[in-house]
Amino acid sequence: MGASRKARLLERHRPLVAIVGRPNVGKSTLFNRLVGGRWAITDDQPGVTRDRLYAEVEWVGRRFTLVDTGGFVPRSKDEMERAVRSQAEQAIAEADLVLLLCDVSAGVTEADLQVAELLRRSGRSSVLVVNKVDHPEQVDALGEFYRLGLGDPHPVSAVTGKRSGDLLDVLMGALGEVPAEADLAEEPIAITLAGRPNAGKSTMINRLADCQVSIVDARPGTTRDSTSIRLEWEGRGFLLMDTAGLRHRSKVAGQVEYYSGLRAGNAIEKADVVLLLLDATEGVTVQDARIMGQVMDAGRGLLVVVNKWDQIEARGGDEGQYLQDMKDRFPFLANYPIRCSSGMTGKGIWACLREAGRIWETRRLRVPTARLNKFLTSVCASTPPAGSAEVRVFYITQQGVAPPTFVAFVNHPEQIPEVYRRFIENRLRREFGFVGTPVRILFRRNRRGAET
Repeated sequence: MGASRKARLLERHRPLVAIVGRPNVGKSTLFNRLVGGRWAITDDQPGVTRDRLYAEVEWVGRRFTLVDTGGFVPRSKDEMERAVRSQAEQAIAEADLVLLLCDVSAGVTEADLQVAELLRRSGRSSVLVVNKVDHPEQVDALGEFYRLGLGDPHPVSAVTGKRSGDLLDVLMGALGEVPAEADLAEEPIAITLAGRPNAGKSTMINRLADCQVSIVDARPGTTRDSTSIRLEWEGRGFLLMDTAGLRHRSKVAGQVEYYSGLRAGNAIEKADVVLLLLDATEGVTVQDARIMGQVMDAGRGLLVVVNKWDQIEARGGDEGQYLQDMKDRFPFLANYPIRCSSGMTGKGIWACLREAGRIWETRRLRVPTARLNKFLTSVCASTPPAGSAEVRVFYITQQGVAPPTFVAFVNHPEQIPEVYRRFIENRLRREFGFVGTPVRILFRRNRRGAET
């Protein structure tokens, strides 16, 4: 990948506070408490959080970015725990302030001491917070935490919210004067990477960012929360969101995977364009088609990405035939672009990003009313609705964009058959280039013409 093709990570324009600590001290619960919503998945089992998760916090008119991290297990040789630790270390490296969270009921552990030593060596400003202080008598146990050498321990109960306001005051004081936010350019294009487990979403986002945004592992279900990164490429900003693999509801095991699926669904709802990654070695499955339907129903743009194409190429696979077979099996894909790529090698990934930008523009295309009605007059003259003179279409106008939405006024909307609605949609797509986006057409009664 040439240097000219690399994307640039966009600088964060707010101070960043990272929450770190060993597993199961309540980092995600505190994260949700300070953010003011259920952003991170929480569960009693350790190791639920793995990737870094960012959200914005506002307190007394000032804002900062808070990042949740996975449980820090020093010196572990377990491959997953080492990957989680690496994510936490990256958060520490980029943070303006680090919040070390401990558990009052467990006291100071060897892992706490090792994380505190890491923080002291890093030179990062830090705040020591002791969680699960739910009762007044537990405050007496705080003295032990001075052993960590990070100053005064600040008690909090993330579950009940007790002293969370005091903690925010401490954080704002430690951050000092928060600079005024710079005027941002146009909002970035929000792109969500979605698909079944192990389709290669995390590998793809890491390749685009040229750094480890998400942990990659051969085991399905590695990604749980929806992680994100901001990039600039070819003069345009992108917000890329990695998501957990989406499985059919009947195959979801446990509440962690259930909430992971909800987060992925929310990320689809927030997207301008969804890159649906398919595993080229497995082909299109029924679950892939379900996800496509979910994206279309949400009104999002859709780019189908056949990932792991390098493995098919190695077997002498024919790209044209592969794509034609997909369209034959799923005819609706004729309205949506398909790209073959490999997150592992980087082949085709920038073409996917460029195509996503084109879909974003298409979703915002607004057609002048005069052009629309000239188009409608021609279509209805050659192919009248339902082949009957009783139904008349008077005029059409564009009601909105993202997705393109049109309103056609007729005398008897209830008599417009579904096949004719699809016919008008397909002609609209062909005439004005609406590719990669749902197109919605509403037929409404024109009361002045209702009796004609």
